[in-house]
Amino acid sequence: MKKKITAISLCVALLAIAIVGASLAYFTDTDSATNTFTAGGVKIKLIEEQSNDDHTGFVPYEGDKVLMPIVGSAQGDKYLNGQPKAANYIDKVVTIQNTGKSAAWIRAYYAVPSALDDGFGESFNAGMNILHGNFGNNNGVTTYENEWKWKNNGKWQYFETEIEGVSYNVYFADYYQPVAAGETTEQFISGVYLDKNVDMKDGKYVDPRHPDADLSILEGTVKYPVFAVAVQAEGFDNASDAMTEAFGPKYNPWGGVATNWQ
Repeated sequence: MKKKITAISLCVALLAIAIVGASLAYFTDTDSATNTFTAGGVKIKLIEEQSNDDHTGFVPYEGDKVLMPIVGSAQGDKYLNGQPKAANYIDKVVTIQNTGKSAAWIRAYYAVPSALDDGFGESFNAGMNILHGNFGNNNGVTTYENEWKWKNNGKWQYFETEIEGVSYNVYFADYYQPVAAGETTEQFISGVYLDKNVDMKDGKYVDPRHPDADLSILEGTVKYPVFAVAVQAEGFDNASDAMTEAFGPKYNPWGGVATNWQ
Protein backbone atom coordinates (compact mmCIF):
# COMPACT_ATOMS: atom_id res chain seq x y z
CA MET A 1 0.00 0.00 0.00
CA LYS A 2 1.35 3.39 -0.95
CA LYS A 3 2.00 5.80 1.86
CA LYS A 4 -0.31 8.75 2.09
CA ILE A 5 1.71 11.92 2.29
CA THR A 6 0.11 15.28 2.99
CA ALA A 7 1.96 18.43 2.02
CA ILE A 8 2.44 21.32 4.40
CA SER A 9 3.75 24.79 3.80
CA LEU A 10 7.23 25.76 4.91
CA CYS A 11 7.72 29.40 5.75
CA VAL A 12 11.36 30.37 5.98
CA ALA A 13 12.08 33.38 8.16
CA LEU A 14 15.35 35.14 7.52
CA LEU A 15 16.70 38.18 9.31
CA ALA A 16 19.94 39.99 8.65
CA ILE A 17 21.28 42.33 11.29
CA ALA A 18 24.12 44.76 10.66
CA ILE A 19 26.26 45.21 13.75
CA VAL A 20 28.95 47.81 14.28
CA GLY A 21 31.63 47.14 16.84
CA ALA A 22 34.01 49.82 18.09
CA SER A 23 34.31 52.62 15.55
CA LEU A 24 37.10 52.16 13.05
CA ALA A 25 38.80 55.37 11.92
CA TYR A 26 41.52 56.25 9.48
CA PHE A 27 43.18 59.36 8.10
CA THR A 28 41.69 60.67 4.87
CA ASP A 29 43.78 63.78 4.44
CA THR A 30 47.31 63.66 5.83
CA ASP A 31 48.15 67.09 4.46
CA SER A 32 45.51 68.84 6.49
CA ALA A 33 46.46 70.59 9.70
CA THR A 34 43.22 69.35 11.20
CA ASN A 35 43.13 65.56 10.83
CA THR A 36 39.96 64.14 9.30
CA PHE A 37 38.48 60.77 10.29
CA THR A 38 35.89 58.65 8.50
CA ALA A 39 33.89 55.98 10.33
CA GLY A 40 34.47 52.52 8.91
CA GLY A 41 30.89 51.33 9.23
CA VAL A 42 30.08 47.62 9.32
CA LYS A 43 26.95 46.62 7.40
CA ILE A 44 25.83 43.28 6.03
CA LYS A 45 23.03 41.96 3.86
CA LEU A 46 21.68 38.43 4.13
CA ILE A 47 20.92 37.12 0.63
CA GLU A 48 18.46 34.31 -0.05
CA GLU A 49 18.21 32.67 -3.46
CA GLN A 50 16.81 29.65 -5.30
CA SER A 51 17.72 27.90 -8.54
CA ASN A 52 16.71 29.44 -11.83
CA ASP A 53 14.49 27.43 -14.19
CA ASP A 54 17.29 25.43 -15.80
CA HIS A 55 19.35 25.07 -12.61
CA THR A 56 22.39 26.79 -14.09
CA GLY A 57 22.37 29.70 -11.65
CA PHE A 58 20.29 31.43 -9.00
CA VAL A 59 17.49 33.99 -8.72
CA PRO A 60 15.99 35.74 -5.68
CA TYR A 61 13.99 33.49 -3.39
CA GLU A 62 10.27 33.72 -4.17
CA GLY A 63 8.58 32.90 -0.89
CA ASP A 64 6.88 30.08 0.98
CA LYS A 65 7.38 26.56 -0.30
CA VAL A 66 5.54 23.25 0.10
CA LEU A 67 7.40 20.83 2.34
CA MET A 68 7.17 17.15 1.37
CA PRO A 69 9.37 14.08 2.06
CA ILE A 70 12.43 14.04 -0.18
CA VAL A 71 12.62 11.56 -3.05
CA GLY A 72 16.22 10.71 -3.83
CA SER A 73 19.28 11.96 -1.98
CA ALA A 74 20.40 15.48 -1.13
CA GLN A 75 23.96 14.16 -1.37
CA GLY A 76 23.41 12.52 -4.76
CA ASP A 77 23.49 13.87 -8.32
CA LYS A 78 23.73 17.64 -8.69
CA TYR A 79 22.56 20.23 -11.21
CA LEU A 80 25.04 22.55 -12.91
CA ASN A 81 24.62 25.10 -10.12
CA GLY A 82 25.50 22.48 -7.50
CA GLN A 83 21.98 21.96 -6.13
CA PRO A 84 20.67 18.41 -5.54
CA LYS A 85 18.47 16.84 -8.20
CA ALA A 86 16.35 15.07 -5.59
CA ALA A 87 12.62 15.78 -5.80
CA ASN A 88 11.12 17.90 -3.01
CA TYR A 89 14.49 19.39 -2.07
CA ILE A 90 13.81 23.04 -1.25
CA ASP A 91 16.40 25.50 -2.50
CA LYS A 92 17.31 28.08 0.14
CA VAL A 93 20.77 29.33 -0.71
CA VAL A 94 22.01 31.74 1.95
CA THR A 95 25.04 34.00 1.60
CA ILE A 96 26.04 37.19 3.42
CA GLN A 97 27.37 40.28 1.68
CA ASN A 98 29.51 42.93 3.35
CA THR A 99 27.85 46.17 2.22
CA GLY A 100 29.88 48.39 4.54
CA LYS A 101 33.13 50.28 4.15
CA SER A 102 35.44 47.96 6.07
CA ALA A 103 36.38 44.29 6.24
CA ALA A 104 34.32 42.32 8.75
CA TRP A 105 34.21 39.00 10.54
CA ILE A 106 30.85 37.30 9.97
CA ARG A 107 28.93 34.71 11.97
CA ALA A 108 25.67 33.07 10.86
CA TYR A 109 23.07 31.14 12.86
CA TYR A 110 20.71 28.40 11.67
CA ALA A 111 17.77 27.47 13.94
CA VAL A 112 15.68 24.34 13.45
CA PRO A 113 12.61 23.43 15.54
CA SER A 114 13.78 21.10 18.32
CA ALA A 115 10.91 18.70 17.59
CA LEU A 116 12.34 18.11 14.10
CA ASP A 117 16.03 17.85 15.02
CA ASP A 118 18.00 15.03 16.62
CA GLY A 119 19.74 17.61 18.77
CA PHE A 120 23.26 17.86 20.05
CA GLY A 121 24.61 15.19 22.36
CA GLU A 122 26.70 12.07 22.58
CA SER A 123 24.29 10.26 20.25
CA PHE A 124 23.91 13.17 17.81
CA ASN A 125 23.28 11.88 14.30
CA ALA A 126 22.25 14.36 11.60
CA GLY A 127 20.86 11.43 9.60
CA MET A 128 18.19 11.06 12.29
CA ASN A 129 16.85 14.57 11.77
CA ILE A 130 13.27 14.97 10.62
CA LEU A 131 13.89 18.34 8.97
CA HIS A 132 17.35 18.52 7.39
CA GLY A 133 19.39 21.59 6.57
CA ASN A 134 21.99 21.14 3.84
CA PHE A 135 25.44 22.74 4.09
CA GLY A 136 26.42 25.13 1.33
CA ASN A 137 28.71 24.19 -1.53
CA ASN A 138 31.48 25.95 -3.40
CA ASN A 139 31.94 24.59 -6.93
CA GLY A 140 30.88 21.13 -5.81
CA VAL A 141 32.88 21.14 -2.57
CA THR A 142 31.08 21.54 0.76
CA THR A 143 31.65 24.77 2.65
CA TYR A 144 31.30 22.84 5.92
CA GLU A 145 34.51 23.32 7.92
CA ASN A 146 36.10 24.88 4.84
CA GLU A 147 34.77 28.40 4.35
CA TRP A 148 32.29 28.06 7.23
CA LYS A 149 33.60 26.81 10.58
CA TRP A 150 30.75 25.09 12.40
CA LYS A 151 32.98 23.68 15.12
CA ASN A 152 35.25 25.22 17.73
CA ASN A 153 37.95 23.02 19.25
CA GLY A 154 36.27 20.01 17.67
CA LYS A 155 32.80 20.71 19.11
CA TRP A 156 29.70 21.97 17.34
CA GLN A 157 28.84 25.59 18.07
CA TYR A 158 25.34 25.09 19.41
CA PHE A 159 22.70 26.20 21.90
CA GLU A 160 18.96 25.87 22.50
CA THR A 161 16.43 28.67 22.82
CA GLU A 162 12.80 29.63 22.33
CA ILE A 163 11.63 31.79 19.42
CA GLU A 164 8.00 32.96 19.27
CA GLY A 165 7.01 30.25 21.72
CA VAL A 166 8.68 27.41 19.79
CA SER A 167 11.76 25.52 21.03
CA TYR A 168 14.71 25.62 18.63
CA ASN A 169 18.11 23.97 18.34
CA VAL A 170 20.56 26.57 17.05
CA TYR A 171 23.77 25.82 15.16
CA PHE A 172 26.15 28.60 14.17
CA ALA A 173 29.30 29.01 12.13
CA ASP A 174 32.05 31.58 11.61
CA TYR A 175 33.42 32.57 8.22
CA TYR A 176 37.01 31.47 7.87
CA GLN A 177 38.41 34.89 6.97
CA PRO A 178 37.35 38.54 7.12
CA VAL A 179 34.99 39.50 4.33
CA ALA A 180 36.23 42.56 2.46
CA ALA A 181 33.95 45.51 1.78
CA GLY A 182 31.69 44.69 -1.16
CA GLU A 183 32.49 40.97 -1.07
CA THR A 184 30.08 38.08 -0.40
CA THR A 185 30.63 34.86 1.54
CA GLU A 186 30.35 31.41 0.03
CA GLN A 187 27.09 29.57 0.75
CA PHE A 188 26.18 29.17 4.42
CA ILE A 189 23.37 26.72 3.76
CA SER A 190 21.90 25.62 0.42
CA GLY A 191 18.47 24.29 1.31
CA VAL A 192 16.23 22.12 3.48
CA TYR A 193 14.26 18.94 3.06
CA LEU A 194 11.86 16.75 5.00
CA ASP A 195 13.17 13.26 5.72
CA LYS A 196 11.84 10.46 3.54
CA ASN A 197 10.65 8.54 6.63
CA VAL A 198 7.97 11.08 7.52
CA ASP A 199 4.46 9.76 6.92
CA MET A 200 0.91 10.31 8.10
CA LYS A 201 -0.98 7.73 10.17
CA ASP A 202 -4.45 8.14 11.64
CA GLY A 203 -4.39 11.81 10.75
CA LYS A 204 -1.07 12.52 12.45
CA TYR A 205 2.47 12.98 11.17
CA VAL A 206 4.79 10.21 12.27
CA ASP A 207 8.37 9.08 11.81
CA PRO A 208 9.00 5.40 12.67
CA ARG A 209 12.56 6.29 13.73
CA HIS A 210 11.08 8.50 16.47
CA PRO A 211 7.92 6.68 17.65
CA ASP A 212 7.42 8.95 20.67
CA ALA A 213 8.03 12.24 18.87
CA ASP A 214 5.32 14.88 18.79
CA LEU A 215 5.30 16.09 15.18
CA SER A 216 2.24 18.29 15.51
CA ILE A 217 4.40 21.24 14.49
CA LEU A 218 4.13 19.87 10.93
CA GLU A 219 0.41 20.60 10.99
CA GLY A 220 1.09 24.33 10.76
CA THR A 221 3.75 26.63 9.37
CA VAL A 222 7.32 25.52 9.96
CA LYS A 223 9.99 28.18 10.24
CA TYR A 224 13.76 27.88 10.35
CA PRO A 225 15.19 31.30 11.14
CA VAL A 226 18.62 32.34 9.90
CA PHE A 227 20.47 35.24 11.51
CA ALA A 228 23.79 36.91 10.70
CA VAL A 229 26.04 39.28 12.62
CA ALA A 230 29.26 41.06 11.75
CA VAL A 231 32.07 42.76 13.61
CA GLN A 232 34.87 44.90 12.25
CA ALA A 233 37.92 42.85 11.31
CA GLU A 234 40.41 45.51 12.40
CA GLY A 235 41.89 44.60 15.78
CA PHE A 236 40.79 40.96 15.82
CA ASP A 237 42.70 37.88 14.69
CA ASN A 238 39.65 35.62 14.35
CA ALA A 239 35.87 35.62 14.28
CA SER A 240 35.46 33.97 17.67
CA ASP A 241 37.40 36.67 19.50
CA ALA A 242 35.60 39.41 17.60
CA MET A 243 32.15 38.02 18.39
CA THR A 244 32.95 37.45 22.06
CA GLU A 245 34.31 40.97 22.46
CA ALA A 246 31.34 42.57 20.68
CA PHE A 247 28.44 40.49 21.97
CA GLY A 248 29.71 38.48 24.92
CA PRO A 249 30.65 34.79 25.16
CA LYS A 250 27.11 33.40 24.84
CA TYR A 251 25.21 35.68 22.50
CA ASN A 252 21.67 34.68 21.57
CA PRO A 253 20.55 36.81 18.59
CA TRP A 254 16.88 36.09 19.32
CA GLY A 255 17.17 37.21 22.93
CA GLY A 256 15.67 35.34 25.84
CA VAL A 257 17.14 32.36 27.66
CA ALA A 258 19.64 30.10 25.86
CA THR A 259 20.68 26.74 27.31
CA ASN A 260 22.89 23.72 26.59
CA TRP A 261 25.71 25.76 25.11
CA GLN A 262 28.45 23.80 23.40
